[in-house]
Amino acid sequence: MTTSDRAIRPLLALALAAGLTVGACSSAGAPPASDPPPSNQPPATNEPGGGTGNGTGGDPGSGIGIDLPIRQPPLVVPRPGRRDLRAVSPMTLQASVDGRRVLVKVTWYSGVEPCNVLDSVKVEQSGTDIAITPIEGTGDANAACIEIAVLKATIVDLGELKPGAYRIGSPGSAAPPIEITVA
Repeated sequence: MTTSDRAIRPLLALALAAGLTVGACSSAGAPPASDPPPSNQPPATNEPGGGTGNGTGGDPGSGIGIDLPIRQPPLVVPRPGRRDLRAVSPMTLQASVDGRRVLVKVTWYSGVEPCNVLDSVKVEQSGTDIAITPIEGTGDANAACIEIAVLKATIVDLGELKPGAYRIGSPGSAAPPIEITVA
């Protein structure tokens, strides 16, 4: 064995070890092969949480042809006594009428708890117009929370309404007003 062979041998061993390590790391993170999704998936909807998860590809960056899986938002209940109160802007309003009793599901994007906690829901009625405004506050002023959007929902019980047509909205929000009829 020559002097140059002795100098090259440790370098070759190091290169071989590095190559094996890189190869192992790149295959270890690869996702396992999976079966295609079943064909009995529910149809996609425009409501939050209505995606099927059967992405269609599309043009990256255009937002066209994308169907991301979105879970149903967790239902939160008001916890009065929060600090730094502020109104939040609902994305959707959905009403359920059972006889004369009306429930409204309010959905909005917010931050994580304890930095963003539902404190209350303000309901104002003027004739047949009903305005709903969720109010959030801080549960812990010293908490460090990540800045990430979380889809949340709550159910607002409007009680029993007199027969007639009603318009329910959330002023200043992205949620389109909805109209209901109480028999």
